Amino acid sequence: MRLNNLCFVASLCLFGFVFLPYIHGQALRHAEESSVEFEDVEGKVWVSSVPNSLQRFGKNAEITVKVWFDRQLLGDGKAYQRRTTEWDGIPSPVLRERCLKTMKRESQRSFLEAKKAIDQLKAAKTLTDIRQHWIINGFSATTRIADLEKLQEIPGISKVFIIRKTDSTHGNASTSRTRENSDEFVFDSERWLHPWYTRALKADQVWKKLGISGKGTLNVIHDFHFPNSPQMAESQAPIVGFNFNDGSPQLSVRPKSESVRDLHGVMCAAIVCGRGSPEFKYEFGIAPSGEWAGVISRGEIESSVEWAIENGADTYSMSFSIPALGEYRSHWRKILEHGTICGLCFVSGAGNFAKTARIPRQMRTPEDIPQAVFAAAGVQRDLTKTVFSSQGPVQWQTEHYRDGKVRKPEVCAFNHQLPVFFENGNVNESAINGNSFAGPMFCGAIALMRSADKEIHPWRIREIITSTATDIGSPGFDASTGHGLINCYQAVREVLRLKASREGEDPAKFDQTVDSDLFNVKKYLAELSTIVVVESTGRESPRAETNGLKAGDVITAIDGEKLNALTHWNDRIENSRKKSIELKVIRDGESFQISMNTESLADYKIREAYSAPVFK
Repeated sequence: MRLNNLCFVASLCLFGFVFLPYIHGQALRHAEESSVEFEDVEGKVWVSSVPNSLQRFGKNAEITVKVWFDRQLLGDGKAYQRRTTEWDGIPSPVLRERCLKTMKRESQRSFLEAKKAIDQLKAAKTLTDIRQHWIINGFSATTRIADLEKLQEIPGISKVFIIRKTDSTHGNASTSRTRENSDEFVFDSERWLHPWYTRALKADQVWKKLGISGKGTLNVIHDFHFPNSPQMAESQAPIVGFNFNDGSPQLSVRPKSESVRDLHGVMCAAIVCGRGSPEFKYEFGIAPSGEWAGVISRGEIESSVEWAIENGADTYSMSFSIPALGEYRSHWRKILEHGTICGLCFVSGAGNFAKTARIPRQMRTPEDIPQAVFAAAGVQRDLTKTVFSSQGPVQWQTEHYRDGKVRKPEVCAFNHQLPVFFENGNVNESAINGNSFAGPMFCGAIALMRSADKEIHPWRIREIITSTATDIGSPGFDASTGHGLINCYQAVREVLRLKASREGEDPAKFDQTVDSDLFNVKKYLAELSTIVVVESTGRESPRAETNGLKAGDVITAIDGEKLNALTHWNDRIENSRKKSIELKVIRDGESFQISMNTESLADYKIREAYSAPVFK
């Protein structure tokens, strides 16, 4: 009996390791032979109302219209959830290829049927600057408010969105290679210095324990300027990117500058996949073996998303935020839902509008889009919510989408006092703030997951990264930090476990969890130890030269009480009724006490810092 049982187990193992991969291969071949079906957009032709900001210009004012045909990959407002379930068993690269072919074919068919009517309107100069889009099966064009009714003569149109006149995209976004691919790059986690956020998000554990660092991923950064950066050249993809504003691959649109603001685009890319180089000892990226390409597109999102899909991109980072789009939000949402079905992971920061906008309008487009856009809120290094970081929920009540209140954001990452590099090689350890940089951290985590398994779908990535995040806010989901702080290691390990199970391998090797795999909040904060640092203002009074403090001094306690935040320091100073206070100070590695007059503290600039190193 025992021998029979052993034989039975051995047979099961043989079936698993031999036949399951065969079955998986058969499924891939079947998927490649299948085609995706388009859906009808039900209802009469719908035209959005003319925004009040445009009505004041009169009926002859020129506007841009975004037109949908009545056949779409996702027909109604609930189609995304329905069709992701339908296509979940098809590997992401296969589904991308199928959708790409079908969407282009359907676009050509729809446009051909409408061509006669479009040409007549074009000849009458009712429509100008017509741009066809396969990502939405429709087109953009310029017309006048007075001519809107004439658009309904076009066969097959379903919806018309009205916005202010925008510039069209220019040029043919080619994929010509400008340099050889960097296949020779070999990642070594010990070779360069890495910033603190890679350790806090457990990215370093992915590199060291799982041997995954983003290799094979392409990460598109949508921004408005990418200054030439020697530090980022090593990780730039062979296609480099495209500037849709002027129709060229030229991504730098401003003179050379050392301004932190001008570095916005390349710093977003650096956080995703910045890698070290022989001339640069720092490595900024969550996924350093990944590659990036930049896109600049002021007028239209359609062309840049199409470009990213055609070039096989894995992630698409959008560190920008657009308010008050009204019904036009639906157009953005449908484009990004279609792009997600094609395997592209769209990522954004939650926004920086907590102080200037009310909920549910703090999160704007694109970060307010449910499911298809992964939004990261921001926390400081000590895990407290950044005061400017936008939070949810968001409200969706458009003609096409009627979700009501939607929970947002998905997770949180870091967005305060982050390090930045300059073209001359200098590094400022604490120079940039904003959810523009929390989003790329989310992007880098996804790049690691995609590097582990190219077949995984974006909606599965979303499930995994939210379920493995560390809860750092109120218990469960909360509108400030989402499901919690990203844990790259737990997320990638779950991807590998599911991949092993799918391919008939033993997933048990990814089941065991040790303490170092988890993010221990108490231990992290204990090791962090907030301090305040004295900085020179450059305009100290003679009194400041003799009162005992010097620029560079580190204050760790006030009147015997350990400091835990800059706000703690400010509260103690503002509310102190004492003329003199006792400070514990560290200078040049030595600790000593200083007694100070509270009025003399006005001579100094105090900033928050942490005892844990920025780079390691």
